[in-house]
Amino acid sequence: MPELSLIIPAYNESARIGLTLDRVLGYLRAQSYAWELIIVDDGSRDDTVDIVVRHIEGVRKAKLIAYQPNRGKGFAVRTGVLAARGEWAVFLDADLSTPPEEIGQALSYLRNGDDMVIGSRALPESQIERRPPLYRRLATAVFDLVKHLLVGLWQFSDTQCGFKAYRQSAVRPLYERAVIDRFMFDVEILYLAGRKRLKVREMPVRWADAAGSKVRFFEGVVNMMKDLVRIRW
Repeated sequence: MPELSLIIPAYNESARIGLTLDRVLGYLRAQSYAWELIIVDDGSRDDTVDIVVRHIEGVRKAKLIAYQPNRGKGFAVRTGVLAARGEWAVFLDADLSTPPEEIGQALSYLRNGDDMVIGSRALPESQIERRPPLYRRLATAVFDLVKHLLVGLWQFSDTQCGFKAYRQSAVRPLYERAVIDRFMFDVEILYLAGRKRLKVREMPVRWADAAGSKVRFFEGVVNMMKDLVRIRW
């Protein structure tokens, strides 16, 4: 059985998924523990699936889960977590805005008793190599205020970073209960973790903004607000 299950959700990532898998597999092969790699294709309409298949051919520890149509990042991550067999589960964004080298520190926290480790771009120790455009930073600030007013989670400075690590025995039941399919799934899981009194740690990470966000700005704002209300009530 693997000790680590690494999950990468992907949607229309043909331009970079090959390089991502090369780097991730290079990192995993250098580790002493047993691992598995799970790529979840969230209804891509480009060549993402074909590229993934070619890159993991012959890699017994890697598998692809693909489905149609597109369901949302939350659905993809939930699919990966529920398919994972490892003691620890980590998910990374396909753009590797947070690199796989951050996994080691997250696992050390889990081994020392934390149930969840969430990457945070807002901690003073975080290394931000490339910041997002100003309009996205302003939108994030407004969203964070609304999120805190509706759902709480004031104790966390960053809930949306695409790097999180879980103790499967503690967090899998949360994903079994979760219902948010889009980007607010992070908030839902943290909200449920708070109600279960799980031990959650924010961890500073190395992070660089990557072009090619799949979120349409105005549509995304509307959907995020709907999901926040759904989580709260």
